[in-house]
Formats: sequence, structure tokens, C-alpha cells
Amino acid sequence: MIRKVTVHSRGKYVRFRVREPTAFKTGTLRTHDVGRKGHSKRIAGRLKTSGKWATQAFLVAKRDFAQPTPAVKRLLVKIV
Repeated sequence: MIRKVTVHSRGKYVRFRVREPTAFKTGTLRTHDVGRKGHSKRIAGRLKTSGKWATQAFLVAKRDFAQPTPAVKRLLVKIV
């Protein structure tokens, strides 16, 4: 269930968590590049309740915050 977006900054990325990791089946979380390789990523997995794939979090490279590309701007609008 989506309650609120939480933001964590660690390493090269800023994580925008949209669902808690406990809502997903163990071992199903996968990371996918979104847009250009190494810039933005989507973490998705299978929900415990329905078994459907859903987004757990988005990772946005810290370097993209200085001069965000149009793709990063669209992603941030969807998240927030």
C-alpha cells in the first residue's frame, strides 16, 4: 500500500521509496535502468498480496539533480 514517499540519500543515488520492502515476496526485487544507463533505476518486485509486479522504489543519480534531464524531471513529477 502506498502511504507516502520516503527519500533516502546514500552512495551515488537518491532513493524514492513508494512501497515498503516488506510488501514484496522474498527474493523477487529486481533493478531496471530507466532511461540512460546508470542514471535512473526502478526497483520492482512481486507483491505478497496479489503476486503482481509493482514498483518498490526509484533510484535517481545524485549527479542528475544538478542538471536534471527531461526524463528525470518527468520521473520526479510522477513520484512526488
